Amino acid sequence: MSKKERITVQDIADALSLSRNTVSKALNGQYVPPRTRERVLSAAIEMGYKSYASVASTQEEQRHRRIVLITSKHLMTMTFFIHVVRGIELALDEAQNIELLQFTTTKSSFFDRLVEYLHENEVDGIICMELFSADYVPRLISLGYPTVFFDFPIYLSVMGNYDIVMPESFSSIKNLCLTLIRERGIRHFGFIGDYTHCTSFYERFLAMREAIFLAGLEYNADYSFIEKDSFPYGDPEELKKALADMPLPEYFICANDTIAAAVINALGLLHKKVPRDILVSGFDNLPESKKCEPPLTTFNVDKTGLGKKLLEVLLDRIAHPRQKTQIIYLQSKHILRQTT
Repeated sequence: MSKKERITVQDIADALSLSRNTVSKALNGQYVPPRTRERVLSAAIEMGYKSYASVASTQEEQRHRRIVLITSKHLMTMTFFIHVVRGIELALDEAQNIELLQFTTTKSSFFDRLVEYLHENEVDGIICMELFSADYVPRLISLGYPTVFFDFPIYLSVMGNYDIVMPESFSSIKNLCLTLIRERGIRHFGFIGDYTHCTSFYERFLAMREAIFLAGLEYNADYSFIEKDSFPYGDPEELKKALADMPLPEYFICANDTIAAAVINALGLLHKKVPRDILVSGFDNLPESKKCEPPLTTFNVDKTGLGKKLLEVLLDRIAHPRQKTQIIYLQSKHILRQTT
């Protein structure tokens, strides 16, 4: 695009093959689709429209923003996510002119309703939690809104205007398993949970298998219980039935603390003592993990810090929509308790 002495709105519209009305709306802070706004502002700066580089920067800093939290679960009933959402709220307190909305998807929520909601509320960015549908997520990304995901579906690779924030799982669990093999002589490990639920669960499962491989041992799938999420993993009675029909390993790596607590209770129903007969660990360091009998070995995740990081990454994505997708890990810390 070449510059001339006086650039007009019509010049920008012609250069982008857009209507003059659309360009005018974008330049004046009215709603247009995010991708369109980005193209118009970039062209205005490049073509030298007025002093738009400085004007746009000032407008961007002062403009009221709306961010929507999209989820498939009722987060405020889940201890882990209560803390994550609190982290977002604390970060919002430090920021200016940002409003947080929430949209919960259900089986009856049509995708068109979400699109309508985003347009009606003139949303600037999206935070996704517990949203792992391999069909829904690509459609959401295709809308072009700056988006940050807390965790992500496995088996999904899609280009778009988004980033991912996750707790680090792989190295933490791999190193724990290798330590147990080296120092405690553990040889038989099993995993409990649906490893296809999300990327972090998958990484926890892979970490266990990687440790077994690096130690020169063989992975025995019979020691793991990896049914789909439809299985009631939180029900000790149902887990008892499942565990009764399979050989038990020396150590169970559980996908999270909720599952680990149910496993401990299920083993008790089978007259197996933890840690005397079998070792167990979870992940997330929920408050309930301290109340298990015995208290649960787990990995601490800075849940409030995760919330703050989600907002930080989203605001950076809004400011730099063309940057490549990032996957950002927050370190996890091993909490050794009596179940190991």
